[in-house]
Parts: sequence; C-alpha cells; structure tokens
Amino acid sequence: MLKTISKRSPRPAGLSKDELPSMPPREVMLRLFSYLKPYRRRMMLTVAIYMICVTISQFYPYIDRILIDNYITAKVLDQGFFVMVILAVALHILNYSGFMARSLSITTISQDLLFDLRSQLFYHIAHLSFNFHEAWPVGKTMSRFLSDVSTLNDFLTNQIAALFNDATSAVIIIILMFAINPGMALVALITLPVLFIAAAILRPRIHEGWEIVREYNTRFNIFLSENISGMRVIQAFVRENTNFNQFQQSNSTLVKSWLDVTNLSARLGPIVEITRAAGLAAVLYVASYQIGLSQSLTVGTLVAFTSYINALWGPISTFTNVYLVLQATMASAEKIFELLDTQPKVMDAPDAVDVGRVQGGITLEHVNFTYDGASNVLHDINLHIEPGQLVALVGQTGSGKTTIASLINRFYDVTGGRILIDDIDIRHMKQTSLHSQIAVVLQEPFIFTDTLLNNIRYGRPGATLPEVIRAARMANCHEFLAKLPYGYDTVAHERGSQFSGGQRQLISIARAILADTPILVLDEATSAVDTQTEMLIQEALERLMKGRTAIVIAHRLSTIRKADQIVVLKDGRIVETGNHESLVNLPDGYYARLCRAQMSGEH
Repeated sequence: MLKTISKRSPRPAGLSKDELPSMPPREVMLRLFSYLKPYRRRMMLTVAIYMICVTISQFYPYIDRILIDNYITAKVLDQGFFVMVILAVALHILNYSGFMARSLSITTISQDLLFDLRSQLFYHIAHLSFNFHEAWPVGKTMSRFLSDVSTLNDFLTNQIAALFNDATSAVIIIILMFAINPGMALVALITLPVLFIAAAILRPRIHEGWEIVREYNTRFNIFLSENISGMRVIQAFVRENTNFNQFQQSNSTLVKSWLDVTNLSARLGPIVEITRAAGLAAVLYVASYQIGLSQSLTVGTLVAFTSYINALWGPISTFTNVYLVLQATMASAEKIFELLDTQPKVMDAPDAVDVGRVQGGITLEHVNFTYDGASNVLHDINLHIEPGQLVALVGQTGSGKTTIASLINRFYDVTGGRILIDDIDIRHMKQTSLHSQIAVVLQEPFIFTDTLLNNIRYGRPGATLPEVIRAARMANCHEFLAKLPYGYDTVAHERGSQFSGGQRQLISIARAILADTPILVLDEATSAVDTQTEMLIQEALERLMKGRTAIVIAHRLSTIRKADQIVVLKDGRIVETGNHESLVNLPDGYYARLCRAQMSGEH
C-alpha cells in the first residue's frame, strides 16, 4: 500500500494499490503524444515561433551589457549607441508580434485537440455494450469528458509549448553566461543539483496525490449527478438536509485532497527561490572581489549576469510547474486510456453481414443466459414467433421477460443456445443492421432535450414534417403537440419533464411508428398511466403493431388478451404457452393464478 500524502487525505475507501492505473509511464506518454500527430506541422511552427521569440528576448541583457560598458560608463553617445537602442526597440516589436502569433496558433490547436479527444471518447462510449453503461456511473463518465480531457488538452498544447519555450530560454541563457564569463557561470549554476534532488524526492508523493484527487473528483461527480437526477425522490422522502450533509462531506473531502496535493506541490516553490537567491548571492560575492581586478568582469557584465540568473530561474520554476502538471496529466491520461481500452462485450463477428428488411420471424433455441457468469437467469428457453405475431411475455418481476427482449435486441449475447431472425443467427448480423429492424417502446420513455420534431424522427432523421405529423396522429399525440406555443418545434426539457408520463409515452410510440421497423418490443408500455391515457396508448399501440412482429412485456390483462401467443415465465423458465383463453382455463395453471391475483387486486 502506498503512503498517503497526508493524514487528512487517506486513500479513498475501496481504492487499493492494485486498483490504481498500472500502465507504464513511458507507454502513457507515448500514447498521449500520439494525439499531436495530426497537428505536428502546426505544432512545430508554433514551437518555432516560441523559440525565435525566446531567443530574441535573451539578447536584451547582452545589449544592456554593451550599452553600459561601451557607452554609458564610458560616457560615449555616438552613432553606435543609437543603433543599439534602435536594435533593442526592433527586437521588442518583433518579440511581441511573435507572441501574438503563437498565442493564436496554440489556442486554435488546443480547441481542435479538445474536439478530437471528446469526439473519440463519445464515439467509443456510444459503441460500448449495455453491461458497461449499467455498471459505469454517469458522473464518472462526465469526469472523463470534462476534467480529465481538459487536463490532457492543456498539457499537450500550452504546457508542451511552454516547455519548449523555457528549455530554449535556459539553453540560450547558459550559453551566453559561459560566453561572457565561464567562471561566473559555474558559480551561478552550483545550486541547481539541490533543486533536482528535491524534485526527485517529492515526485512519487505528488503523483499519488493527483491520483487520489482524481478519484475523489470522480466520486463527487457521481454523487452530484445522482442527486440532481433524483431530486424528486430526495424531496419526496424529505432527504434535503441529509443529502446536503452528504454533499458537504464529499465536497469537503475533495477540497482537502486538492489542498493536500497543492501544499505538497508548493514546497518546490520556496526551494526554487532559495536556490536562485543562493546562486545570485554566490555571483555577487565572487564579483565583489573581481570587479576592478579583472578586465573581463565589468559593471555591464555583472548587470547582464544578474539578469541572466533571474531569467534562468524563471524557466527552472516553470519546469517544476510543468513537472507538477505532468503528474496530474499522467493520472488523467491513465483514467481516460482505461476507458478507451474498455472493449464492448458484444461485437460484430468478422463475417457479420447487413440484412435487408426482415419478415420478422424469431426463434430462440435452447437459450441460456447469465449476467454475472455464475447463475443463469434464463434456462433452456425455446420459443418460435411467426412473422406478424403478437407475443406477450408474462411473469412476475425477475422471471426473465426483459432479459429475453434484451437478448433479441442483442444488447447482450446469449451464454448458451442461439437466437435467429428469419433463420439467421443474430450474431451473424451487423449490430446496426439488427437494431434497424427493431423498434423499442420502454416503460420509461426517453425524451431528448431537442425539438419534439427531432424526437419523433429520431429513428428516421430524414423524415418530412407531413410524415412526422402522420405518425403523431396514429400515436394519438398530434392534438396536444399542435396546441403547444411552438408546436412541433417546441424544445423538450431534460427527459421531457414538462410532459406527463402518458404524453411522453405517446411521443415515443410516434417515434416507433415513424421508424417503421418489422419488429417491435414493448416493455411495460402502459404501466403507471391513468385509464383514459391507457386507452389512448392501447389504441396507438394497436396501430403500431398492425402487420408487425410484436413482443409485449406487460402485467395488465388488457394489454395481453389479444396476444396470438402468451409465454408465461417463472424463475427464468417457460412454464406455459398458449393464448389467453387456453391458459386462463388451465386447472391450477400459473397464468390463471396470475390473472386471478390481478383481478382480485383490482377489486
């Protein structure tokens, strides 16, 4: 177990050394710098401008030395003096022009790189399997997009450019110092090893400190995301004060971890200043004996030397800052690469094909499935659905209804047996092709923060307005949508919060109607709505299901009475199949008992 950076910031609970990212630092850096490849020419040009500017700026003390020794102390104001002054002014103008050019260039590269990083992350996340999205908290994903990506972007652009700038500056300063007076240069640099030793000692603790900060920041974002999303539940159970106290604790822990690593990093600042002051003092001490005794050490030379010492410790101070930023960057990079290296469990086979519009026949052959790899939630499921059939999956919570629907969509892969659509194993279809055959209407419809027009044509972005209105009429939602102040151009709030649950469901049915897929999956589509809204939904669903293969997951008898085939599930097994009439009259039948229990509950 690594040592904690202070007593106030212990390692987050559950975060052991083995759970910390373990990618070798060299591999992290090589992979990180690969993101600069598309911008290497622009970056090289920017760095070149940096180096030219810093080279120009380091000649200021040298010009001052000439002015002092050759003109000011000699009290000579001839043409050469004015030439040197004009040269100094010209160099300043050139330097500031270069500063403006490099600032614009690095800002443009930074924004382009930020765009690329976020795009890669979003594309990758969008193609990960359901098991990832169910296990990975939204707040954790947001941390990668906001905090970690920004850290990487800053390092790859601003910090790298500054590093080249300061490295060039340091090299030029040291060369000029040795050119002016080699002995004094050695005296000035004698304290540098102390600074390097101190940085090497602090490095491991600073690196671990940033890892702990990133972990606490992720946990804070998870907490914040969950609490904002669950505010109705918080208020309903009068948890405002309790959750606020939890927020304060999480917020305080994050702040303390930041302060701890910042305080640790700040220890390098005084060391930088002490070594600079010591070097300057050494130079002044030696100079006090040499001025007047050696023609090589003039007043101008001493002024130039003191300027160069102060200028040299500027880049050195920046080096330590870049070094600290590097520790935070490494922690962020490892977390982002961990996410990018996460592979989807459901992937297209090498020989997967696109299929045209299917007829809609579905067959499950000896299907078994487990979520955790230990215990099956489905056991030897055999089921055949003819094209155009309405099939209802019935059973108590946990019986496997939604799991079957998810497997048909191939959100997960079966762990045994196979699923066929039109006699084609769905694992041999491309996922995009398979998903384009199936429309899903969920119990909790998801409405995006976009216009209602775009929400309805989500599955067919190119659909015309008349086609959207037709779908909305069939879904029984055109009437209330048309009455909105902006009609179909009304922008839905987050998750469509300005609409009732029934209205959101009707909008999602309109979306499914417009998608015009041969297969439908309806998961508890009429639950938690009033009787009148249920009638509208049922009517819309009947229009939607006409001529399509439909798999309905429902508890209410009104939803499943008309099913061509009712599949009764218990503990992950099919225990009965048939239509409503045949099953409800089975003596001691499981479906019959479910019906009687529901009817008695309604009364």
